[in-house]
Amino acid sequence: MQTTTLTTNEAAAAGAVLGGMFGIFGVIGIAFFILMVIAMWKIFTKAGEKGWKALIPIYNIYIYFKIAGMKNWFWALVAVEVIVCIVAAIANKSGVFIVDQAGKVTSVANPAAAGIFSFVTIAALIFQIIAGIVQCAKLSKAFKRGLGTTLGLIFLPNIFQLILAFGSAKYDKKALKD
Repeated sequence: MQTTTLTTNEAAAAGAVLGGMFGIFGVIGIAFFILMVIAMWKIFTKAGEKGWKALIPIYNIYIYFKIAGMKNWFWALVAVEVIVCIVAAIANKSGVFIVDQAGKVTSVANPAAAGIFSFVTIAALIFQIIAGIVQCAKLSKAFKRGLGTTLGLIFLPNIFQLILAFGSAKYDKKALKD
């Protein structure tokens, strides 16, 4: 294998190009993040919530569930996450998995406990997926949209959140009761 040695000027030029690329991607990422916060703010205000609630992490997810008429689902998801963390801590403390110095699991010391840990983790993931799909369907329904918007919110959430925020969709809490 042949190695290539860069001169100081070539290395500096390569570093400048990479730095510029990361800078551009960083600016685009920040701009996209700001756009999505604005969209969330607009969706919240359409639903009668204060827009500033979009700025607070985790609380903004609660508000999304509230808008979709699913406050209890949010708390169920929190409870599931707590249970998964407790089970993971117990599995870690009881030495269910044997981990080497590099952080890789080398073997399973207690297969039954590992099975329980795996089951709880997979069950939690399935519940999260179902909750997300139901939330998209209910959010779509609350804005008097159909299956297309539901599928869009599931598979292209950022684009369809922008459509809900800046489109003609009106929030109607009564639509959730139908």
